[in-house]
Formats: sequence, structure tokens, C-alpha cells
Amino acid sequence: MTDQENNNASEWQKRKMGALWRKEGKTQNYLSGEITIGEFGVEKTYRLVIYTNKFKDQNENAPDFLIYQSKSKDEIEEDQNEIAPSAPSVSSEIAEEVPDLLQ
Repeated sequence: MTDQENNNASEWQKRKMGALWRKEGKTQNYLSGEITIGEFGVEKTYRLVIYTNKFKDQNENAPDFLIYQSKSKDEIEEDQNEIAPSAPSVSSEIAEEVPDLLQ
């Protein structure tokens, strides 16, 4: 490889932000990958999934693809296991508000 080719490859490597792979889903194909964004010397990598916009035919100005931040398996499990806090029963709320003399 010549010095010019090395410089061009190096320039492209400096500009690279991430990579995507084609995947086959149950209902549609999509892209999956990651992108690295740096700001003020700090880089952060985001996992992405990209789907075709199913509603593109309804609006010609709509985007062709939609990009979402991907969740890890742990995050998905946390979402599924998350339990909404239970509200105290009405009777216990009332009992706390009513003075002992009136009960």
C-alpha cells in the first residue's frame, strides 16, 4: 500500500462513527449496530436498530428509516420485571387522617 493509500485509509478511520449489520427479523428485516459519538474528548457508544418506516406510503415527506437506541437484554428483563408501586389502601389512608377520638 502506498503512503497516499495509507493516508486515505487513515482519514476514513478517523471519520468512522460506527457500523451496521443487516438482520432478519420475524416481521421485517432491519439494521443493527452501533455508533460512537464524541464530545469534549469523551466518547460514548450507542447500540442502534434501524427499521424501514412502515408509514412512508402515507406521507411522501416521512423518513425512509427510523433509528432507535437498542436495549440490552438486562434492560429488557428489568422492564419486564418492573413492578408498579402499590398504592396504600383507602381505609388505611382514612384511618391515618381521622383523629383517634372520632374512630
